[in-house]
Amino acid sequence: MNKISFLVVLLPLLINAQVTNQGKPLSWKFSELNVETIHLPDFDLKALQEEDAINDLERNAPWRFGYEHEVDIDIDSEGNWIDLSDDGRIWLINLVSNGAKTMNFLFDEFYLPEGAKLYFYNAEKTDLLGAYTHSQNREDMQFGSWLVDGESIFIELYEPENKIGTSRLHMTRAVHGYRSVSDFAMENKNLNNSGPCNLDVDCSIGSDFDPFKDNLKKSVALIVAGGNGFCSGALINNTNYDGAPYFLTADHCLGGVSSWAFRFNWRSPNPVCATGQNSPNGSFDQTVSGADLLASNSGSDVALIEITAPLPASWDLVWAGWDRSSTPAQYTVGIHHPSGDIMKVCRDDDQPTTSNQFGAQVWYINEWETGVTEGGSSGSPLFNQDGRIIGQLYGGTAACSGTVNNAQPDWYGRFDVSWDNGSSPTSRLKDWLDPNNTGEIAIDQFPAAQVFNNDVRLLVSNLDSEVCGSNIQPVFEVENSGLDPITTLEFTYQMNNDTPVNINWNGNILTGQTAVLSSPVLSLDNGTNTITASISLPNGIPDEFSNNNSTVSEVIKTPEYNTNTVELELITDDFGNETTWIFEDENGNIIDQGGPYDDNVTINEILNVNDNTCYTFTINDSYGDGICCGYGNGSYSLKTFDGITIVQGGNFEDNEITNLGINNSLDIDEFSLDQILIYPNPADDIINVQSPAKNLYLELFDISGKLVASSSGKQMKVNTLPRGVYILKVYSEESKQFISKKVIIE
Repeated sequence: MNKISFLVVLLPLLINAQVTNQGKPLSWKFSELNVETIHLPDFDLKALQEEDAINDLERNAPWRFGYEHEVDIDIDSEGNWIDLSDDGRIWLINLVSNGAKTMNFLFDEFYLPEGAKLYFYNAEKTDLLGAYTHSQNREDMQFGSWLVDGESIFIELYEPENKIGTSRLHMTRAVHGYRSVSDFAMENKNLNNSGPCNLDVDCSIGSDFDPFKDNLKKSVALIVAGGNGFCSGALINNTNYDGAPYFLTADHCLGGVSSWAFRFNWRSPNPVCATGQNSPNGSFDQTVSGADLLASNSGSDVALIEITAPLPASWDLVWAGWDRSSTPAQYTVGIHHPSGDIMKVCRDDDQPTTSNQFGAQVWYINEWETGVTEGGSSGSPLFNQDGRIIGQLYGGTAACSGTVNNAQPDWYGRFDVSWDNGSSPTSRLKDWLDPNNTGEIAIDQFPAAQVFNNDVRLLVSNLDSEVCGSNIQPVFEVENSGLDPITTLEFTYQMNNDTPVNINWNGNILTGQTAVLSSPVLSLDNGTNTITASISLPNGIPDEFSNNNSTVSEVIKTPEYNTNTVELELITDDFGNETTWIFEDENGNIIDQGGPYDDNVTINEILNVNDNTCYTFTINDSYGDGICCGYGNGSYSLKTFDGITIVQGGNFEDNEITNLGINNSLDIDEFSLDQILIYPNPADDIINVQSPAKNLYLELFDISGKLVASSSGKQMKVNTLPRGVYILKVYSEESKQFISKKVIIE
């Protein structure tokens, strides 16, 4: 570690407060402070990524996101103390790990007296955790923080005057997050780590389970397990219905639970439902640290822990119910954080079967109908049709294949087996979840789900976050979530700043049923479009629960271009064998694809496109570090025929996706591929071009994009060229257009 003391000029407050509890660091009131900086050493990131590529598929451990630096940092010997006169003092230190997306910290000595406050924040002050207080103290003095965005993190402790010298902080590990899920700056970097077939938890998965889901999502949390890995789990109810902070997860996630950190209610405010688009980030402020292990058993891969930090009532958490019978569910639903991403949901419409997987007794999910799980989902709850937990995720081979899943299975440790599997309370659940031995077979959530007499819910479907085309046709529905039949209501929707449309609806909807209110065809403007909608006055009176009566959705119209080809230029980095790309039309047909490649080479490709068609270009890096700028200065660009840039970049992670539309690219009567005949193909002597166009100019390129031959007219000699694949560009001087086609020379 390299230690440097330097003068910090504190920036103006820019933070969109993302606090663990309340308050801001006192140092932010000062313009200049002397702060010691510790620079953490470099490490072999490539080796970790190679290990991750294997371990992520096996799912037998938490989904690793970070590298653990071993440190020895104590408030008595490192950092700077700053006297605040009669107001106490503050301790400050700055840790820097170059290239980190996030950092988090583990302490083996953590004690805060009453009135003390601990904060973690980045140099830009765009991410803040704190104040942690004495409520986080544990008898074993263990503590683990949540993640802070950035590579330069400040840690600040405030001690009140009457408690000076009584705090204890000793840090043993600082975790460099090299892949993470936090919303980094304003670019949503690494949010949306999971596959495109996942559904955000607020997407509808059926009116029969949506009411359960809207409550049960409040029980699920993302876990930082062991300091550098992600798992999932859920708060679980007991027969005392007393809100005891019991949390169910997987045995294979265990390791140092005393320093585990939990993040509840991390959901997208504008859900994306398996469209391949990115999910907007949600609230960050519900994190706590510290837990004790109560029971675990590898025979069903179960772990029950007790969260030791207080869970504020304002978080509106739910403790899920459970069913310990061995009766197979009619259908199952999972709620989880795949790859540590924002909360998702999946559903299997079939009954699970019993199985034994790697020595554990499990419920076997043959194939998900909706959504999927991934590494990081481990430990997440499996719910039956009554919204009760029947297991927790152990493993599987399910994954995304584009916006659909790969039709592979998952398996969950069976709750009925976990109930009394073992001879002591440390190996089974019943002693904790039925402390008075009531013998209950199944219980519901705590607090109980409230049902109102007069309650409706607005649903919106058929609305993607990005649309290629000029129109959309959302479907607005109303669901009766109350006990009374719904016969009338008022419905309003508005597109951008257009005049609102008001509808007085009449009908008859019974409890749990839905009805379509409207499905209008709406015209899209260029860029971002906003659609607002609301319902009110069911049965002519105020809704008893109005929180689910309105929606705001944003739809981006895919940019359109006037061109008949798209030109790709790709420069690979030092690991060209990691880079591939694919160009598909709106129906998923592959137009062209390429890679893997050699290192540090330039690739040029001509991609033919059709008028009034939408396309998707995806560039992939198999190790998740893009093509710039850690290991070489790779880059790529897509341009139109006349040089207009569609996209350019290279600094991404696993992949980068670009959608584009083609509009009025070429009048087919003028010059088109359908009117061109190139023969023979393969050729060994002469290539002929047959076309109604009179004045043609021909250019031939090798696969690296180098021009190797050219000629005027409708013939080209190729007998001196090496065998291989080439690109022939046919240019029409009349129309000032060209088309390109692959040819083979033998």
